[in-house]
Amino acid sequence: MDYLTNSTKPYDAGVFLCRNQPILSQAFANPNAAYLSSQSGSQILSPLNVGLENSRRFRALPVYAVLMSKGRDGVAQMLAQQVKLARSIAEFVRDSEDYEWLPDQGAALENTHIVVLFRAKDPGINDNLVTRINQTRRMYVSGTKWKGRSACRLAVGSWRVGIARDFAVVKEVLTSVAKETG
Repeated sequence: MDYLTNSTKPYDAGVFLCRNQPILSQAFANPNAAYLSSQSGSQILSPLNVGLENSRRFRALPVYAVLMSKGRDGVAQMLAQQVKLARSIAEFVRDSEDYEWLPDQGAALENTHIVVLFRAKDPGINDNLVTRINQTRRMYVSGTKWKGRSACRLAVGSWRVGIARDFAVVKEVLTSVAKETG
């Protein structure tokens, strides 16, 4: 389950959707730099003229590849699987005797999409909960703060999500970590 890894390095991803190609090109074209010019007769839009920023590496390629390989319905299904897994995890945390679901136990599961925020009810465990979870090497979370106290942020963000399989791993890890002493 190492694909649930949440890197300690910042990452970014963005998508800008627009139905009107001429407006998109007008908004983002950079015609003043000769080295950025693209052939005007080409049927293929230059990525230099349709993006929010053209000075970074080509991050659009993986997004484009996923869209081309899975299509709209495939991407929608992939995202739905991620949301279902996150909601299953949120429900487990909410109903657990060992964890506190954030922002509060009474929140609606429907408001969980891909990120699950939680902490251990036991302050002794909570102080190093992120480390304990990550040391299992079966899943990875990042640390954060909620109302000045340590918390865990679990982000489901993989095309390989298997709800039953992955939920079982998360449940097993969280249960075992909560039972550890010291």
